[in-house]
Amino acid sequence: MIFTAGAATRPRYGGTLRVEIQAKLSTLDAADALDVGEAEAALQLYELTYDRLVCLDAKGQPQPALALSWEHDGQAAKWRFKLRPGVKWQDGVPLTSGDVAAALEGQLDGASVHLMGEVLEIDAGHPAPGLLTTLATDANLTIRHSARGTPPQTGLSGLPGALPVGTGPFRLTIWEPGRRAVLQSNEDYWDGRPYVDSIEIQMGRASRDELLDLQLGKADLVELDPVEARHAQQEGKQVWVSAPVELLCLRFGPNRPAVQDRRIRLAVADCIDRAAIQKVLLQNYGDVAGSIFPQWLSGYTFLLPAAMNLDQARQLRGEAGAAPVLKIGYDPGDALARQTAERVAVNARDAAITLQAAPLSNGWRQRSDPGVDLAVQRVRIGGPTLGRAVGEAAVSLGFPANGETGRPEQTYNAEKQFLDSLMVVPLIHIPEVFGVGPRVMDWSATPWGSWRLEQVSLEGEKP
Repeated sequence: MIFTAGAATRPRYGGTLRVEIQAKLSTLDAADALDVGEAEAALQLYELTYDRLVCLDAKGQPQPALALSWEHDGQAAKWRFKLRPGVKWQDGVPLTSGDVAAALEGQLDGASVHLMGEVLEIDAGHPAPGLLTTLATDANLTIRHSARGTPPQTGLSGLPGALPVGTGPFRLTIWEPGRRAVLQSNEDYWDGRPYVDSIEIQMGRASRDELLDLQLGKADLVELDPVEARHAQQEGKQVWVSAPVELLCLRFGPNRPAVQDRRIRLAVADCIDRAAIQKVLLQNYGDVAGSIFPQWLSGYTFLLPAAMNLDQARQLRGEAGAAPVLKIGYDPGDALARQTAERVAVNARDAAITLQAAPLSNGWRQRSDPGVDLAVQRVRIGGPTLGRAVGEAAVSLGFPANGETGRPEQTYNAEKQFLDSLMVVPLIHIPEVFGVGPRVMDWSATPWGSWRLEQVSLEGEKP
């Protein structure tokens, strides 16, 4: 889905774009994020602040960025990139080919990086036909000032000298962890100055408060929960919905004795009314899921149905004999996870299975066994390619990624085997939803949720 807001005859320069999100972003490193919302917010800041060698267009096709052009050998193992001249860091210092090489060295799974004048060579050591997409999507491959010897950008104090520097369309100028970030347009951006002067991002905003700010004209882009998004649509507000980029699922504790019997796990999976969760909790946003990967990425979700089978659930529960009360956990900061856990507990009751919903304790994300028999989890499965999504699932769910996965037929076989273990039970594929204020013009977000706010202009500003 490509979203275009308020197309104008002439883009306008100036103004501050006001964005509100629910995540309390405590770090600028997506790898250190505490949950999927924080990781997604960090990735958006990456996109605004840094550049990569290659970017993707709205159709997911590689396009030049810091690399003007590229070529590879017959095996797609050795790649050569001609670097764009005249690019500057946001502090005005010229970007050098050495800076680019240093940023990528050691970040490409054993690949070697060499410089030949202004040409960068990457030798993967094996056929790597998907290298361009990797370069365009992996946050570790952004070109950052830290490649030039500055301290790592973690635990930032908000002082100007501590803020990160990239070559992207905006420079971060104010950083208040968990509260606010302000970015100023990069006047010397190699792809042209952004239209807005600045972007102000307010963090930790409740969806209901965000909708009110949108209605009162106090915000231009607001992240909305399904209920508020439905209200916004009913009021005639513009609402942007991405392709499904998150998976809501159940994960069983691998070391919990109460769920070692596969019949218990299958009984829980069979008794869940996914359609009710999608209709009531998600207000008809998203898709019922029987698969890890959404249809727009894999094309085969119809082969992995997610039908409710209460009769089979009752039979399996009876065959399993006596079973203790099962504890189902949820992230206490995630309202949808809590509501889903409670709904699953109600469904399980119809199959004579007792589930007790409880918030997960502090630090549960760092432990392999959080002290519950199963948990509701939200993970990012947003691609924008199937190969990239397989990598995301490998990190977040333990999906068995290898050189064969990434193509639909191989990924399907691996996914079917993975799901047959019933350690992960997909529930819903979830999109991102944003309310869009009337000032926003000329915005074309990508289907997988990249904001691309450098393209936005604001109505009422000077042409």
